[in-house]
Amino acid sequence: MLEITRKTLTLEPQEVMELERIFTDEDQQEALIFLKKKIYQRLLTSQENRLKSHLDGCQDPASTFADKK
Repeated sequence: MLEITRKTLTLEPQEVMELERIFTDEDQQEALIFLKKKIYQRLLTSQENRLKSHLDGCQDPASTFADKK
């Protein structure tokens, strides 16, 4: 699952040309393929292998301190 943050992606010149062709042709199928393979995949790749803080867990640390009392 993607982390919901602001990201900046760069496109290669040939990808910009491909995107322009998709919009000119109004090709919905190619647009979906482009989004899946170029955009979504890059977002996933940029977020994998990212170090995670112990504070990123779903557990509330304050509740564990309260339980120990």
